[in-house]
Amino acid sequence: MRNNHSQVLAVVLLLLMSWLAFVAVHAMPSDAKPSSSHSRPTESGKPGAFVTGTIGDGFAVQPPPGTEPLTTLTANNSAAVLAIAHRLAMTSDNASKTQAKLGTPCLPGLKKYILPPKEAKFTIIKECVTVTGTVVWVHYFNNDGDANFNVVLDSPYKNMLGPGSYSKVFASKYPGGPAMHMETVCQGPVTGKSNENVGACDGYNGPDFRTVLPKLGQHVMVTGRYLIDRPEMLGGITEFHPVYAIKILP
Repeated sequence: MRNNHSQVLAVVLLLLMSWLAFVAVHAMPSDAKPSSSHSRPTESGKPGAFVTGTIGDGFAVQPPPGTEPLTTLTANNSAAVLAIAHRLAMTSDNASKTQAKLGTPCLPGLKKYILPPKEAKFTIIKECVTVTGTVVWVHYFNNDGDANFNVVLDSPYKNMLGPGSYSKVFASKYPGGPAMHMETVCQGPVTGKSNENVGACDGYNGPDFRTVLPKLGQHVMVTGRYLIDRPEMLGGITEFHPVYAIKILP
């Protein structure tokens, strides 16, 4: 009989504890209740705000083009470089289609006039693409013999810029806003004495672009090798280097 009384008492106590726990939870203020996965804290403190490197509500969250973190890029195969290169390869699809449709020339042999110390700084995105846009900056000529200019890209190509091209450093060096940096090799005398320059243009037999180098404000079509110059500035900037063809548009 004693065992029966003990069992009954245990059941009564268990039911009483369950009831007390139920009352405690439902009496809790709403702002003190545990949050659901849909309202987890974000970097901004507001539900739904973008949290770098996370997913939300089952969908992958990607930063807008050109807003990747401005990390120091130190190697071709670093995670930061590969992530940016992948995004740029995807968003340059229109430039590839334009080049294929128009048959604009690809001159991969021009890269032999870029010496290994300079070439080592580059992460190649695509060997040959074509874009259009408006010239906003020119510098003819550099001490490495290059003729350089910047192009604000037309709408079909606007997402082809890397994060460094949106930076304050880029804006301070290159007026005209975020733009693709164009490097046309061996168009002037090589006066630089660094190991990147001496002898770079010896025996140059490529195109002479001096008659078609664009002026500020001109609308142009440019074909070239598309890459990230990592050390140029924090985050790396996107370039055509070397340029293969230039056409002044109406």
